[in-house]
Order: sequence, then structure tokens, then C-alpha cells
Amino acid sequence: MGIGGVALAWLLQQQSTQANPGDSGLGPRVFDLRPKAPPTAPRATAMISMFMHGGPAHMDLLDPKPELTKYSGTDYSGDIQYSFVNRASKKLLGSPWRFSAHGNCGTEVSELLPHTASVVDDLCVIRSMHTGFNGHEVSIRYHHSG
Repeated sequence: MGIGGVALAWLLQQQSTQANPGDSGLGPRVFDLRPKAPPTAPRATAMISMFMHGGPAHMDLLDPKPELTKYSGTDYSGDIQYSFVNRASKKLLGSPWRFSAHGNCGTEVSELLPHTASVVDDLCVIRSMHTGFNGHEVSIRYHHSG
């Protein structure tokens, strides 16, 4: 939950918009947590969201970086802000895997994903997500909660 959700919960509590469960006098309340049918029929036919926290790097699977691969093993000439100084290195590291275009869309997919490459026309690959943060944990929270 992002800071907006926390603020909303506080506002709702302050405005007394939450119902008071009251005391039925019947003892402790029991909640029925069994699955129930939805109030309306579902309209969606499918939605798969893959979030692979700790999975393989994007640049080894679906996001080729040809310039990075070209200069792999050389020192980076710019300034770097290190998140973990004890593991710091200025060496560039490109993907060791080959990429090739697949499907009618021509999306480049790594040799590590042969089945995914065969169905790439049915996927939505997003390569435009960026943050100004220099760390995975903060960036992940930012993307998932705003």
C-alpha cells in the first residue's frame, strides 16, 4: 500500500465513514471466509501479470542491450552512484546470451526463452519503465504503489 492508501484510510477514519459493527450480544463475531461467487459475472477472459522479483535479469531475457554487450568487460567512464560499495565495480557486463527477432511483431527474445519466443505475438513486452532511484527495492515499491 502506498502513502496515498494510508492517507485515505486515515481520512475515512476521521470522517467517521466506517460503519460501527456494534455489539450483537451473541458473543465473539465469526467471519465466513469461504470463497463466494462474485456479485456480477466476470468479463475478462484472461490476464497474466508476471512479476519476477529475484528472477533473471531483464537484459538476459527480453531486453537486449547491444551497446552494453559490445563494451562488456571495459571500464565505464562516467560517474557511478553505488548502492553497495563493497560490491562496486566500474566494469560493464553485457548479456552472454544471443537474441533474435521472433513472431510477426519482431520482438527480440533471448535464446533462454525458446517457448516464449514461439508465442511472443501474444505477449505485451514493456521496455520503457524507468525510475530515478538507484536500487531495485525502492524502484519496485515505486512501480507497484506510486
